[in-house]
Amino acid sequence: MFAYVLRRALWAVPVIFLASFLAFALVKLMPYEPFTNPKLAPSVRENLRELYGLNKPYLVQYWDFIRDVAHGEFGLSTKPGNRPVREIIGETLPTSMLLGGLAFAFAAIVGITLGVLSALKANGIVDYVITVFATLAFAFPSFVVATVWVAGKIYLPPPFGVIEVVLPYGWNTWYDRLGPILVLGLSIMPYFTRLVRASMLESLQQEYVTTARAKGLPWRRTVFHHAFRNSLIPTVTNAGPLFAFILTGSFIIERIMVVPGVADQFIESFKQPIDSRMVLATTVLLSALIILLNLVVDVVVAWLDPRISND
Repeated sequence: MFAYVLRRALWAVPVIFLASFLAFALVKLMPYEPFTNPKLAPSVRENLRELYGLNKPYLVQYWDFIRDVAHGEFGLSTKPGNRPVREIIGETLPTSMLLGGLAFAFAAIVGITLGVLSALKANGIVDYVITVFATLAFAFPSFVVATVWVAGKIYLPPPFGVIEVVLPYGWNTWYDRLGPILVLGLSIMPYFTRLVRASMLESLQQEYVTTARAKGLPWRRTVFHHAFRNSLIPTVTNAGPLFAFILTGSFIIERIMVVPGVADQFIESFKQPIDSRMVLATTVLLSALIILLNLVVDVVVAWLDPRISND
């Protein structure tokens, strides 16, 4: 197990470097110039380019960026105020992480519960209701749900008319935070439900379940100790990509539902003049976070199924 974890961790290092290099290359390929103000004198513009290291070759700029990251620095923002990018991200990223973590927890708990219940009641009315609910939740894009949620108006055909409701959104109180958490969580909850349902149905048909029942093992223990644990393997395997989906999807939700996360700063950094330091730092941090989360997922899967670490 230790050798497997070490091997996966060593693989994560070059992947993070590759992700950072690709992010750097994409930022440099953007047709932008941060200091385009025509009122700037040529000498001032050159001094600013030298201050931000933009007059150096690209590979030298990349090495300087990696060196700064290793010391916990991301340089200065090119937006008015020239605040350190580290401070900006430090103020906003925790909010995005909290939103993503709570939404993921909500989606996992509700989705797995519904998936297990649907599998145990397969082809019954409960299974049908859960399947329809999951399909509807899957069909509606999160930004559409968020827009309707914030608008608080549902237009129905006559004679019903317009239904107006006041739903929580924003980030001021925990009640307000329920809105973004529920909307973002609903975007991936159907994936958990469908994955767990399919895995549970397959596990319940395996010979070890039949053998456990033949030996007199209680049905509840058979389901949760044997079938459920094995059904979690494909679910956990997909947890990494689903959390990545949550992090990227939260950008839209944060913008619509007035959440003071990293999305606002990231989107604002694309406005002229483009703040390349903010774009690059946010992209690299989120990429590294997703890679590390996938490493954790690999470790958990190996713990659930020791055969994987022995391969």
